[in-house]
Amino acid sequence: MKFIYIKNYLNISKIKKNQFIEYIYSFDEFKVNNQKIILNDNSLILELSIESNFDIAKSSIDKFFDDDKDIDTLFVDKLIFEENELIILNEEKIINKVAI
Repeated sequence: MKFIYIKNYLNISKIKKNQFIEYIYSFDEFKVNNQKIILNDNSLILELSIESNFDIAKSSIDKFFDDDKDIDTLFVDKLIFEENELIILNEEKIINKVAI
């Protein structure tokens, strides 16, 4: 399963969040199966369907947030829940650890 991690997503305005959700669900090239909000990290993780074109998804998300320099997007391969921590991995490298 693949994910796209959007760091600092919760820092944007409510209006921009609504616009983003409408925007992200308008594509045929990829499909969002699930959304995970990480409150301790102010981030959003989008779970995409296996049939999705991940490159188009990431570039479309990057384009939407082009004017927000605080927003960072990354591919995520794995989410691991350990005791009180969420570990976010890409290519077996730890991107972030978040207390939960």
